[in-house]
Amino acid sequence: MEKLFSATANPAPPRHGTVSVRLGGTPILDLALLVLGLALVAGIASLSSQMAVSFHPEASTLSGIDLNPIHLPAYAARSSLRMFIGLGISLGICLVVGTLAARNAIAERVILPLVDILQSVPVLGFLAITVAFFINLFRGSLLGLEAASIFAIVTGQLWNLIFSYYQSLRTVPSDLSEAATLYRFSGWQRFTQLDLPAGSINLVWNGMMSFAGGWFFATQSEAISVNNADYTLPGLGSYVAAAIAAQRLDCILWALITMVLVVVISDQLFWRPLVAWSERFRLDSGAAGEPARSWFLDLLNRSGGLRWLKAAGAITLQPLTRTLRRLTQAPEQPSNTRESGAVPAWLDPLLLLLAGAAVVWGLDVILHEVGPAETLEVLGFGLLTLGRVLAVVALSSLVFLPLAVMIGLRPRLSTLLQPLILMLASIPANLLFPFFTLLFLFSGLPMWIGSVILMALGSQWYVLFNTTAGASAIPNDLREMEQVFGLRGKQRWSRYLLPAVFSSWVTGAITASGAAWNASIVAEVVTWGSTTLQTTGLGAYIAEATRSGDGPRILLGLMVMSLFVVGFNRLLWRPLYRIAERRFAL
Repeated sequence: MEKLFSATANPAPPRHGTVSVRLGGTPILDLALLVLGLALVAGIASLSSQMAVSFHPEASTLSGIDLNPIHLPAYAARSSLRMFIGLGISLGICLVVGTLAARNAIAERVILPLVDILQSVPVLGFLAITVAFFINLFRGSLLGLEAASIFAIVTGQLWNLIFSYYQSLRTVPSDLSEAATLYRFSGWQRFTQLDLPAGSINLVWNGMMSFAGGWFFATQSEAISVNNADYTLPGLGSYVAAAIAAQRLDCILWALITMVLVVVISDQLFWRPLVAWSERFRLDSGAAGEPARSWFLDLLNRSGGLRWLKAAGAITLQPLTRTLRRLTQAPEQPSNTRESGAVPAWLDPLLLLLAGAAVVWGLDVILHEVGPAETLEVLGFGLLTLGRVLAVVALSSLVFLPLAVMIGLRPRLSTLLQPLILMLASIPANLLFPFFTLLFLFSGLPMWIGSVILMALGSQWYVLFNTTAGASAIPNDLREMEQVFGLRGKQRWSRYLLPAVFSSWVTGAITASGAAWNASIVAEVVTWGSTTLQTTGLGAYIAEATRSGDGPRILLGLMVMSLFVVGFNRLLWRPLYRIAERRFAL
């Protein structure tokens, strides 16, 4: 068994470790791609060198940002480099952590609740700690602020990728998993020939969503206030912050246009080729449907020079892959990986003991500094915000579930709409808040409703992207079977479409709820000039405690938020995950 997945885009590689090279690209094409590649490498090298220049805190302010639009391409390049570095780090951690959670029951019992908590913790609330840490770590160098910004981007992207990859591995068809065990795949072979291909479609789609969501953290982390000191990094976020401070709407408009161009370029040259490439790993054996296409990927495939580089890379890496296969060789007696990782009896008591010790310490601080009456009041705030989170997930599902299925089943429609959707999702939600705040002021819309709209601005896209990935991954033989049986209307949704995308929707709903909890801190309190609109909730409580630097109340708010997230995970999301695995795995 050489392959577990269909790869219709390219023929299977030759056996016995040989590599064949067929050169056929035109010289002009190869030369153009060579120039583009060299320019990219030179640009990355130049931008990277600017990340390590000397750092003077007193000079790192918004006044150092030039609002002349001619500087926007350079600022966009700096922000884009941080975004791609953050994406690479997030992807590496995701592959390791997601594989551990899916293949080892002990790791799963620890990782999933931890990820649930971490994705609910407000990333921007920890910037004060991370900025101080990285500045001291890279004393006298701008790398400290760069690392703090990239850390914020990573923590904003990572959790969605982990959940997506974990869900993909847990829903791999059992016959493929059994075949890998039967053929005694090494750990490396299982990862490269089963796990990674199985998760490629979801990883690509969620990578796009995570990348889009990362712009929110990039724009915030490039202009940071810590201990009454302002720290600024050159980038689109700091440019917009300087434009807002100067009340330059024209500069904000130029920045938004630049961001749209960055999104379109990254979509056409990076994400769209990845979407088309991931089609080869579709989990089916039926006739090929209408595949996603990429003009840039077609150019790359026609380049003889790139085929030569790919072959040279394969030859160079052969010793490493052989070593990895030997180090991860499967045992003589095949065993089920989930059973071999059975949870020991002492794990749950140990986790409960550690969690209990942390809770006791936190409660001791809270009860002495805050008091039981206010603690009960904050629990009530948590219930109010929980209601808004559920409203966001429900409304996002009602609006985007049908749209996601329609897009996922039609590659041509995906090609047309993906750039628009990615562009809308990439616009940082906090840049749109002033417009909605004005709308609320003029319309008189209650803030308890308006906060739901603001929370949905940044979290609704997770439902759309995850469900679209699930719909696009429906096997062709299942699609053909649906046509044979002639399912229509309600029956088509209940017996075919909803079961087919259920596991992907669960992943999107979990991530959307986590993003909504995160967004509540900036969505339940908004300002326009001297006017402040606020609604009662846990997010508003944490925001006020953060502004005043009240450590015990920040701790109380985070503990209550973590309590709701973990509790809801156990009561709702985990049961839905089990249903997806047992009843709706393709």
